[in-house]
Amino acid sequence: MNVRRNVMLGGALLTLVGLMSTPKLLFGSDQPRAKELIQQACVQCHRLEGQADSRFNLRAPDLIWAGSKYNRPWLIRWLTGKEAPLYVKGYRWDLSEGAVKHPVVTESEANAIADYFDKHNKDPRVKVGAYDVTKVTKFEAAFGGMAYKAHACLGCHTVEENGKLIGGQQSAALEKSGQRYNMDWLFRFGLNPQDFVPHSGEFLADATEPQLRAVLGYLATQGVPEFKFYEPWTAPEFGKASVGRGKVIYKEYCMQCHGATGKGDGPAAATLEPKPAIHANINFSEVPTEYLYNMINHGGRRWASPPICRTGD
Repeated sequence: MNVRRNVMLGGALLTLVGLMSTPKLLFGSDQPRAKELIQQACVQCHRLEGQADSRFNLRAPDLIWAGSKYNRPWLIRWLTGKEAPLYVKGYRWDLSEGAVKHPVVTESEANAIADYFDKHNKDPRVKVGAYDVTKVTKFEAAFGGMAYKAHACLGCHTVEENGKLIGGQQSAALEKSGQRYNMDWLFRFGLNPQDFVPHSGEFLADATEPQLRAVLGYLATQGVPEFKFYEPWTAPEFGKASVGRGKVIYKEYCMQCHGATGKGDGPAAATLEPKPAIHANINFSEVPTEYLYNMINHGGRRWASPPICRTGD
């Protein structure tokens, strides 16, 4: 019994010595230690308070609004060194500094820092629920991809397309933007990027809100291969649609071209080219609901050419 007791006491002593010699573990609630870490590892390059300033006066992206900006899982991976550099040419590309290796912390430390940001670095301008990523349709994301290129975003940011990276490397890589950003923050950023980074070259503020929402829908899919698109025609509300209301809407928006009985002979049809579709000749029970929904919602000519969002594409 004495031998067994001595072995147990020895084991307990070794465990205690091991715990005392192990670096202190951080828990999410250890905010003082998190603040200390931020002071040691972050503030040398990042600002955590103040007003928006020109990118050319900064050393790294501001963290003033970090608690609203980043999705937590991505932030933890970034802080623990599991993500690729965001700025291939460095944040200050004008200085030709090249990619800078970011300091790495432990996972427990990363969680504590994320908690600190969530508590102390929220942006009051960001409205929770302003952008509902669960309502992004396949058509909207495809249109957003076209708008992204039309607004020259591709000139500075890389994205993934058909398994390849395309675009310039003058600013943040966006091929994982769907994992990285809180879309409510990105929506507010898109309304006026200059509110966050003056002289950044971002000019999405000249986009309409529907265009902006479509671009964000496209970015929400970047890095999310199993992105679940919203299908309005499968929603409960779709099944409750009023036929009577539809008749009124058809008269208001469709009859002048397609005619009262769908024969394509409305008063505006004579001068149109191509001529309006003859609905009376279409067996709508055989038309896929998805195709019909997008045809009505987004316009026939745009939907028919090119078929960017049909089932199976």
